[in-house]
Amino acid sequence: MTYHEPTIASILRLLAEEHQGSVDERTLLDQVLARRPSSAKNPYATIRDRLRWDGLTLGWVRLSRTQLIPLRIALQDLTFRCQPRDCDLIDGLLPVVHLQPFAGLRTYDCLVQDADGKLLPLLGIEQEEFRHPSLPAVDLRAWYERTGFGPGDSIIVTVVKAQPVTLSLEHEPYTALRNDAVKAQDAELIDAIVERVRRSQVALVPCDEIVLPIFATASWRTTYPGTPWQYLVLNDRRLQLVDDIFLTTQHLPVLSLFGHDEVFEAPPQSEQALHAFDAALLAEIDALQKELRYARQHDAEAGLWSGQIQRASAHFGRFEHTEPGQHGLLGGFEDVLYDGMWELDDPWLGEEYEPDPARLVDTHTYTFEEIQERLFAILPPRDVERLREARPEEAEVIVASHLNRLLVQAPELFPRIDHITPVDYVDHAVTAFDDDEDWHEAWDDDEADDEESDLYDDPDDEFEDQTTLAALDQSGDLIGQFYDYLREMGKRDTTARVRSRALYVYAEFLATFYGRTLAEGDYATLDEYLFFYYPQSSAHTSERQVRELCTAIKQLYAFLKERGVIFDTRFAEALWRRRDQAAKVIALYERIPDDSPGSEVLVTKLFFPYIE
Repeated sequence: MTYHEPTIASILRLLAEEHQGSVDERTLLDQVLARRPSSAKNPYATIRDRLRWDGLTLGWVRLSRTQLIPLRIALQDLTFRCQPRDCDLIDGLLPVVHLQPFAGLRTYDCLVQDADGKLLPLLGIEQEEFRHPSLPAVDLRAWYERTGFGPGDSIIVTVVKAQPVTLSLEHEPYTALRNDAVKAQDAELIDAIVERVRRSQVALVPCDEIVLPIFATASWRTTYPGTPWQYLVLNDRRLQLVDDIFLTTQHLPVLSLFGHDEVFEAPPQSEQALHAFDAALLAEIDALQKELRYARQHDAEAGLWSGQIQRASAHFGRFEHTEPGQHGLLGGFEDVLYDGMWELDDPWLGEEYEPDPARLVDTHTYTFEEIQERLFAILPPRDVERLREARPEEAEVIVASHLNRLLVQAPELFPRIDHITPVDYVDHAVTAFDDDEDWHEAWDDDEADDEESDLYDDPDDEFEDQTTLAALDQSGDLIGQFYDYLREMGKRDTTARVRSRALYVYAEFLATFYGRTLAEGDYATLDEYLFFYYPQSSAHTSERQVRELCTAIKQLYAFLKERGVIFDTRFAEALWRRRDQAAKVIALYERIPDDSPGSEVLVTKLFFPYIE
């Protein structure tokens, strides 16, 4: 008889059966290694990788960075609400997406029964007689008729068995709905969804990774259920539901990733309601602008600055009202060469990191590992170490600072210009045009090649590049010293890294638009950065992050003063005191609707006086 060593997957499944509550990740990893010892340099890496990509299919729900809970525990006795659409009642169906992610997102192996325990048929994708043949659905024709189900009524669903997932349906008439009883629950749920999506480092997050952890620990998980989470998302301007199963904070065009119509669609709003919303938002922006004017005037009278607004980043082109982070300094360039490279949760390109084949860099000839090896061979050792620990935005700054060197020494890593859309390649990075139409006209011109060559060969541009790179390099040294200082002062490594990393994007801003180092920043540049550039240029920005950034900047300048690099830190302390105003700008910007005719006015008002 052949002995079969247990796999990591099989051990994780067994442990999911054994644990009766949440467990610390490190404890779980040690339990796996106790049953399957490893001699790898970092034996935890492979287990973490399996939990990261296959955790749910292996029976685990991630509650936080350090805590997990068995899926069966998270689901058992959980109660939620479904509200079928009128077309569902006509068809006599309940599309399974109404039951997700509790019925499973990656598989449809759930059982559905009525209050008497009688199983209800689940129709697969082969059915062609219904409105949405591509969507699995529960056949409720007889159940709808038997219960007298009507428009506006709800289905209260309870998970009566977690393995296999068995759902029991109960009819609740519209007249029995207790809206007042669930207001607090709805508010808590949608705020938790928004926060988790914002913290994610990917553009589209599967809803099970967001919704299941919230329900698993909620005090109301087994009590009277509130509004279906899908409808809460659809009615919240901070979020978008894509293909019924993905969540994002970005405002994406309507699309279908799987080729079928979406079940959950945002309800249309009347023009009057939109105008009323715009008016209310404009009033909030005006109130904030009064606070900003007062604060700037007060600081000018205190001698912290001249009161002269600087707009160096305005030449970058007026930021259109799109999702923050769309207009990075590299424009679309990093998306072409480094697709997916910067979105890793773990330290950048760790030694035991195994990339998902679907995320390999699309260079036609080079794999992810080959590009990694080539970059590490060319970049200075110090920057290689920085990249290993860098967050996505920091990695972009580091690579951008060596762009000229990479273009010369490793041109083979870069896609040919005819393999990509020209406007993506030059967007904001080298283009001299303001919109796509101007660019395409020039591209079709016989002299387009000469114009492009001029853009690269301009001596002034080369001088500015050298100034920018030198400033970035010096700022990088300062950030490294600041990190060491925080550690010497007894700060935890995590705290020191977070505060140091927060400074990279400000260093990039100063170097790019002013040719300055962090030591040469002042009140005017910091005000421009916090209240104009940062809210529009940084992806996944939150109110909490901008407050942390202000704290990091204040501490950096206190450190530089202590070391004798600068002599006055009052401007940094003054901007730190305005951190709540910076956070308010972030919050208001996210609430400006893209589809409103008044969005341009709202954006202009919010970023006054940088946009006039």
